[in-house]
Amino acid sequence: MLVKYIIPLAMAFAAVGCSYKESFSYKGDELVNFTADSLYFSFGKEPFAVQDTTMLIGVEIVGSPAPHDRHYRVRIDAEQTTAVEDSHYDAFETDRTMPAEALSTTIPIRIHRLALDDETVYRLRLEMEATADFGLGVSEYRSVIVCFTNRLDCPDWWTELSHWLGEYSVRKYQKFIELWGNPITSDDVKENKYAILRTFKEVKAYFEAHPEYGERFPDVDWPV
Repeated sequence: MLVKYIIPLAMAFAAVGCSYKESFSYKGDELVNFTADSLYFSFGKEPFAVQDTTMLIGVEIVGSPAPHDRHYRVRIDAEQTTAVEDSHYDAFETDRTMPAEALSTTIPIRIHRLALDDETVYRLRLEMEATADFGLGVSEYRSVIVCFTNRLDCPDWWTELSHWLGEYSVRKYQKFIELWGNPITSDDVKENKYAILRTFKEVKAYFEAHPEYGERFPDVDWPV
């Protein structure tokens, strides 16, 4: 399982509402906020063996630390959330604790890769709620949109090898990345075609041994 401190990205899927604004702090009443208004994570180029990840959602107080635990609360905005609890991500406690002497903490949200399709950018929108211990800070950070996806677009070079690889599949390419060590380019295919095909032959063998994934390769002779 991967644990990711997700860096907000302005350029990542802006169309689904993921944007970035700098974190802030100032002195005043005891308030609580998220540390960003949006977060984004893609499984796309992660090795196929990585079947889940934990996104850590930052929370910070605006004020002073206390010598005792304090409580804050978040709410899932069902109208703007497309991810399904206990399918795409694990359920989590919405009544939470800011530890004694802490200025910040995180909300871990475990995402399940195999429950995601290969195209959708999923959204989970959280809103901060006031409690007896904390009021709400500035409006920009009272909510956070958490975006995640398994999308990995078909590379340009796939058609050159499609005689052996068959129809493009995100899982085929992700398993290749796992075995090869990184994604590849058209230049890599030109320079190392047969080494790449040998690795894809291992991918083929893997999915033949695991038919539950439903991946198929053409029944043709391989030059390696």
